[in-house]
Formats: sequence, structure tokens, C-alpha cells
Amino acid sequence: MIRLMKLLFLLGLAAMLLATFVFTVRVERLHDGRSVDRARREVNAWIGNRTAETRTIAPAGSNVGETVRQVVGQVSATEERAKADAHRQLEDEVRSWLDPQVPMSWRPPGHLLNELVVETRVTPEEKPYGTVYTANLETDFSAPRRERLVEAYRSHVVQQRIVKLGGVFGFLLVCLAATSGYIRADEATKGYYTNRLRLAAAAAVGASGVLIYQMLT
Repeated sequence: MIRLMKLLFLLGLAAMLLATFVFTVRVERLHDGRSVDRARREVNAWIGNRTAETRTIAPAGSNVGETVRQVVGQVSATEERAKADAHRQLEDEVRSWLDPQVPMSWRPPGHLLNELVVETRVTPEEKPYGTVYTANLETDFSAPRRERLVEAYRSHVVQQRIVKLGGVFGFLLVCLAATSGYIRADEATKGYYTNRLRLAAAAAVGASGVLIYQMLT
């Protein structure tokens, strides 16, 4: 009877933790939805104020205009370094472009950044100390590209939440297994090793908690 009561208590605790997690996720989604609407209005206003810095072209075979932006990297000693620096500049601009709808801490996937590049030009320049190179990326900062990046971020957030939820469930299962094993072992040993069994169960739960935490962070 005592064992059943303990198990019911642990199940109730697990249900409370799960309910708290689900409620938190729903609140975050609601907040994200409101932030999306506000961010869209801010982005539209921001784009309107920067029309002088961008130009719209209609490439051959395309029915939809694309907002093109020039991204210039720093002067580098080789073409490869010039291209790499230009891509780093592109990543920084994209992260600023997606803010505040997407946190600045999120790094866009490389393949999505490459899809933004319409043309890459590397300009050599002769200097007294040798030849240096500057890369210029002609990039597509149109609304469809932005929406795809935002969707990629949302998918990333969903995956992270699923992983965290799995970690919570795994920890709860470890707690239940440790408690059940402790109760059975304590009954089998007639209470002679109660303290040792408690210590072993606590150590198992603590070790699993640390392991799951390290996997999630």
C-alpha cells in the first residue's frame, strides 16, 4: 500500500511537471505569434525607409521582382579569404535583417545563406606589397527568402522543444524506475540497507539528471 501511494505521488508530480511544460510552450507560442505581427509591421516600415539603399530588379524569366542588396567583404590576401569574409558579412546582415522576429543568437543554415547569393564578384587590386582581393555578393533579400529563413528558425525551435520534452520524460522515467527499484530492494532486504539503497537511488537520479542536462545544453 505504501509503495502504491509513493508511485501515485510520483505520477502526480510527473503530470504536474508535464502540464507546466505544456503551458509554458503554449504561452511562448502565443507570445511568438504576437511578436510576428509586430515584427512584420516594423520590417515593412524599415524596408520603406531604406529604399534608397536597395534596388529592385526583374531578372530574365522571372515574374516576381527581387530586392537585391550588395554585401562587400573586407580586403583579403586571397580570393578564398575574400569570399569567406563576404559570407560572414552576409550572415551578420541576415541576422540583423531577421531581428526582432528571430533572435540575433540564431545562426542561419549555410545552405539558406548560399541561396541568397545571386552573383559573386571578386575584384583584385594591385598594392605595393602584392595583390589583394575584395568579394562583392549580390544577394536576394526579398520577402519570400525572409519567410523561408523564419520558417527554418521556427522548425529549429520546434525541434529543440521536442528534444527538451523527451529529456523531461526520460528524467521522469529514471526517477520512477529508481523509486520502484528502491522500494523493491528495500522490501527484499527487510530494511537492513535502507540508507544505502536511498543513497544509490539518489545517485542514479542525480547522474541521469546531469547527463540529460548536458545533452540538452
